[in-house]
Amino acid sequence: MITKHNHQRFTISKGFTLIEVLVVVAILAILTLVAIVLLNGNRDKADDSRVKSDMDRLKIVFEDYFNDHNCYPPLEWFDNANDCGGDQLKPYLNVMPCNRKTGLPYTLRKDATGCIWFKLYGTITNSADPKYYPFFEETTQLGTYAVSSSNLDLYPSLKYYCQDQEHGTCASFPAGETCSPSYATANCDGRCYSELGTCTPN
Repeated sequence: MITKHNHQRFTISKGFTLIEVLVVVAILAILTLVAIVLLNGNRDKADDSRVKSDMDRLKIVFEDYFNDHNCYPPLEWFDNANDCGGDQLKPYLNVMPCNRKTGLPYTLRKDATGCIWFKLYGTITNSADPKYYPFFEETTQLGTYAVSSSNLDLYPSLKYYCQDQEHGTCASFPAGETCSPSYATANCDGRCYSELGTCTPN
């Protein structure tokens, strides 16, 4: 008896070429980078919201404290990292909030008596936020978001930016645009030569 054998043909596929491997790696790297950027952006927005929420709540606490003591809370409650998480603001606030980015209390400034006004500064990173504004004390930046006692208005009605760094030209904001860095006075607080401003549509 003659038996017929079926012979199967096998096709040996070639492996990936170096170029194909590099293309795949590049695509994966791009996707990973996009995911990281999106994640960091969302984290920054969450941090900014937390800072604004903390400080808006502290503004209310300060006014409640003033109503009971005729002065605002003392500076020493906001002067080092050990103040973070403390209970010095009880019963108005159970835990002292601090900036998670720095691990430090929000920056407090008061008048000499401590009983007329207060300014409280924190840092947000989104320069497109309507409340984003670089606040300076001489050459030291105090923060980019602030609250204050009701008898102060920390945010200027007209903002300025450095239009020409070489000649130190300071100009008011173009209509419908947000500029960074922004300054409070018409001479750009004397810092126009140090950093050129950039403006983007709102």
